[in-house]
Amino acid sequence: MARPTSITDEQILEAARAVFLEKGIQATTAEVARRAGVAEGSIFNRFKTKQALFQCCMATNFDDIEWLKILRESTGKGDVEQALTRTGLAMMDFFRTLLPIMMMSWSNTAAGELPPHLSGDNPPPVRALREVAAYFEAAIAAGHLPKEHKPEIMARMFMGSIHFYCFTQFFLKNSASLSTEEFVHGIVKLIASGAKRSPKE
Repeated sequence: MARPTSITDEQILEAARAVFLEKGIQATTAEVARRAGVAEGSIFNRFKTKQALFQCCMATNFDDIEWLKILRESTGKGDVEQALTRTGLAMMDFFRTLLPIMMMSWSNTAAGELPPHLSGDNPPPVRALREVAAYFEAAIAAGHLPKEHKPEIMARMFMGSIHFYCFTQFFLKNSASLSTEEFVHGIVKLIASGAKRSPKE
């Protein structure tokens, strides 16, 4: 008798994300099971309902986000522009993946409610903003950037501009005149050069 297929929760979630993004919330657990290469019962052994599976696969594992790993490794050391450029390029990939997931999450909630992974006092977007602000704060403390500018303002400029670039590409099908690389290099230089100027200039 053949041994049952061994599969991790993350492998099931990866298959579910792909199926839900292709077919929406109407996708079935049978389709997810086929994509994962397991029996449908294997899914219900881990996730009691399709709704529970959907909520888990739409949530982001905060500790595995590549651009945050790059930022953490660069905090307080090295070249600020180089670190922000690497972070920004990885952030572009992240937002491009995240935007359709966000759209599905919001479309599957009742009016006026937040998706489960965005509720609570410390949701992932707020945690991410704090980490980016902490990077700028450390850069200021290390003398790489002047003290005149608030870290949170620089963090919101950096994250917000990249998010909006991805937003217009995805939702509005806007073909940007600037390539991803050109935009990230430009916004990093703008933030870094602006931060280095005295507010009195």
